Amino acid sequence: MVKVPEYKFLESICEPNENCPIQIMSGDFNGIVYKYGKISINETPDQELAVSMDITIITAPEGFNQNNEQFTNAVGEIFVNIIEKDIAVTKEKKEPVDLEDDVHHD
Repeated sequence: MVKVPEYKFLESICEPNENCPIQIMSGDFNGIVYKYGKISINETPDQELAVSMDITIITAPEGFNQNNEQFTNAVGEIFVNIIEKDIAVTKEKKEPVDLEDDVHHD
C-alpha cells in the first residue's frame, strides 16, 4: 500500500470558483504547493480506469520536474485520499432510507 503524503489545503489563498491550492507537508515533496486543474477518467481498452490530471505548480524548489513519476504518484494518492474522505463524510451525513416511508399508500 502506498503511503499518502501529509497535506493541507491553503484556504487563505483560495480563489473563488477555483480549486484550492494544496501544500504537501511530508516526504520527498514537502513544501511543494500545487492545485488540480482538469481531471479526466477514461476507460482503457483493457477495461481499466486511466486518470489524467492537470497540475499547476505554485511553489517548488528550483529545478523541480513536475513530470517526476514519484510526484505524479504522490499527487494521485492525495487526490484519491481527498475523494475517499469526501465520500466518507457524505455517507456519514446521510440518513438511512426508510423504504416504508417511500411507498405511496392510497
